[in-house]
Amino acid sequence: MLLRTWRRFTAWRRVRPFWAGLFVAVGALLILFPPFAGLKFGDLMISMQTLGGVSALLIGTLLGICAVALWTQPRFRLASGIVTVLLSLVAIVVTNFGGFIIGTLSSLLGGALAVAWTDEPKKAKEPKTTQEVQPT
Repeated sequence: MLLRTWRRFTAWRRVRPFWAGLFVAVGALLILFPPFAGLKFGDLMISMQTLGGVSALLIGTLLGICAVALWTQPRFRLASGIVTVLLSLVAIVVTNFGGFIIGTLSSLLGGALAVAWTDEPKKAKEPKTTQEVQPT
C-alpha cells in the first residue's frame, strides 16, 4: 500500500512543477516567520513588530498562494513564476531583507524553476542512421 501511494505521488509530481512550488513555499515561510517570531533569551524578549511585519504577512501569503497554484494549476506556472520572482525581489526591501536573504533566494529559485518548467516529456536521442565516410 505504501509503495502504491508513493508511485501515485511520483506520478502526480511529474506532471506539475513540484520542486518549484516547494522552493516557493519554503521561501514564503522564511519571509513570513521572522517578523512574527518572538525570541526569548532568559528574561530578554526580542520581537520585530514593525511595518515589515505587515509587508511580510502580505508577501508571504501571496507567495504561499503562488506555491499552491503551482501545485494545483500547472497551466498557470508562467504567471505564478513571474509573480513569485517579483514578490521575492520586493521582499528584500520591505521585509527584513527577505527572510534574511534565504527566503528570497529560495523564492527566486522556485520562481525560476516555475518559469523554466515544461510538461512535455524529454525526447529520446535518435541513433545515427547515416554512415560517416572517412577521407582517404
